[in-house]
Amino acid sequence: MKVIHVVTTTDVGGAQIMLQRYLSALKDDAQSHSVISLVPPGPIASQIEALGVEVTDLGLRPGKITLGALWQLRRLLREARPDIVHGWMYHGCLAAWAGLKLLPKRQRAAQVWAVHHSLQDIRNEKRSTQIVVRMMAKLSRSVELITYCSGVSKEQHEAIGFCPDRVELIANAVDTEVFRPDPGARAHLSEIAGIPEGRLIIGNVARNHPMKDHVAMVKATAQLLHMGHDVHAVLVGEGHRDSLAEKTASDLNIRDRVSIIDTRPDIHEIVPGFDIFLLSSAWGEAFPLAVSEAMAAEVPCVVTDVGDCAMLVGDTGRVVPPGSPEKQAFAVAELIDEGPVARATLGKLARERVTEHFSTQIYVDRHFAAYSRASSAK
Repeated sequence: MKVIHVVTTTDVGGAQIMLQRYLSALKDDAQSHSVISLVPPGPIASQIEALGVEVTDLGLRPGKITLGALWQLRRLLREARPDIVHGWMYHGCLAAWAGLKLLPKRQRAAQVWAVHHSLQDIRNEKRSTQIVVRMMAKLSRSVELITYCSGVSKEQHEAIGFCPDRVELIANAVDTEVFRPDPGARAHLSEIAGIPEGRLIIGNVARNHPMKDHVAMVKATAQLLHMGHDVHAVLVGEGHRDSLAEKTASDLNIRDRVSIIDTRPDIHEIVPGFDIFLLSSAWGEAFPLAVSEAMAAEVPCVVTDVGDCAMLVGDTGRVVPPGSPEKQAFAVAELIDEGPVARATLGKLARERVTEHFSTQIYVDRHFAAYSRASSAK
């Protein structure tokens, strides 16, 4: 089965990482797949190309789709003659739909949309994104299959008009051979981040974005310090320097308790060094990879109740309402007070949970079934 993936961007993000992991898990079968990015190559593009998968881009600016680019996409689809065109993320899905519609009906492949975002409140999205999402809702009945990476995301999109028929839930996956416990990770992280010995490390891995609400994490850190806990927060990801979160840390006089680490390729060597992972997101999460990766590394998690976070952690962590630094602090404090042995037990249960339910092989099998279903529906 020949598959073309149309993706909004190959920058670092949850959907892009899952595309790369999926293609990697296919091994030799990845040769029947190719990728078309709307915008010029990002860091994930080279990782995909290293698998022997061709990556092409349409040269667009982020958030823009032009008729010329759609005509180029039409030509690429016509020449490749794929069995499946798989759109990833909103703009990638919409572009895939338009590119296929420009072809004669007999030349159109079966179409799959992959939605990797939640819509707690569509008004939180940029105006342009709102327009794209509402357009997709109207067009969704003409798509052979829609996949969601979380049940909450499915419910939210169907509530604004997405077709509820021909739908599959395919939760994100984590490679537990890559993300695993590492006794030496804490010392490695402490050296990188300049953390004095003895401090308990609260970590987060995500780019700087309002929906991630890193300001709440900084405020929770300040409250934990006020409660007498010797903690240190680590923010890993793009855009944290000179961010509102960093400014908030300075305003609260805890800048020396917040370390920033830019995006880097060895995240799997850093995450096991956290004592507790804190997901502070206010909205937008569907199935956060960073949480599943922390769980695979046996790091207990405190997460806000957005997307499928509560389902993901189950009884291996703590779930709190979004937008409440105080409740985040109290949940982290509970784990601190329970002690290292109890946290280690939760961490082992967390790894068992993701290994059983969110493996890469399950991810591959569900995509194979989804493609077969989409082909039959065409």
